Amino acid sequence: MKDLTIGIATWNGASLLRDCLQSIVKNVTGVTYDVIVVDNGSIDETPQIMQTEYPDFTYIRNQENEGVAKARNKCLDIVKSRYVLLLDVDTIIHPNAFEVLVETMDQNPGVGVGGSKLVNPDGSLQLSCRTFQNPFTILFRGTFLGKLFPRSPFVKDHLMTDWDHNELRRVDWMLGACHIIRWEALLDIGKLDDGFFYLYEDVEYCWRAKKKGWEMLYIPDSQITHIYQRKSAAGLNPMTYKHFKSIFRFLTIRYMGYGWM
Repeated sequence: MKDLTIGIATWNGASLLRDCLQSIVKNVTGVTYDVIVVDNGSIDETPQIMQTEYPDFTYIRNQENEGVAKARNKCLDIVKSRYVLLLDVDTIIHPNAFEVLVETMDQNPGVGVGGSKLVNPDGSLQLSCRTFQNPFTILFRGTFLGKLFPRSPFVKDHLMTDWDHNELRRVDWMLGACHIIRWEALLDIGKLDDGFFYLYEDVEYCWRAKKKGWEMLYIPDSQITHIYQRKSAAGLNPMTYKHFKSIFRFLTIRYMGYGWM
């Protein structure tokens, strides 16, 4: 059995995908792995890249954009390894990053989900560890209140800004740009909730894992560059609606036990 199955969901991100896959081939050398790319109906060069440059990797092409969770679940359906690693397409893998993840997970059997330290393209820290959202953190981060009160404890505590992010630490959840999931935890927790089309599928998964008794571990010695192109950030667009829908779904799951919308 191999160490890792690396699952990548993509949609019209050909150049990002090429850079991501190149970094995997170049920098992941100390563990055995398979790569699965699920393409959500891209109309760019993605099919050609996979067929001509990476024919040995598993390529699944959807006819339409089915959303992040459904695409990632197609990776989880065919995992045959000790760990599965769900990776965003807009990432660059640093040397030894995945080796550190596997080694650290091996040393911490109570950890169900691990996450790398994320950095921006300029090398600066990306705040990737969070507490679980509540209505106040969402209100202050998603409206003008966050700009009026940037030092609000609702924001600071949620983003864990008073911590330097250089130490191994148990957290509520980490951004899903790079999540390594233990096989036994996957069997226990199940797959992602495909009711989340875009965003919050990572939050809900860690919420469910914690309720099952698994720990989430931030692993800073594993480092990934994350370009972080959030499609809901540039004004109102179709992704904005899907983002708000995901927020509402997570809050109803957290406080009511099931998700609406």
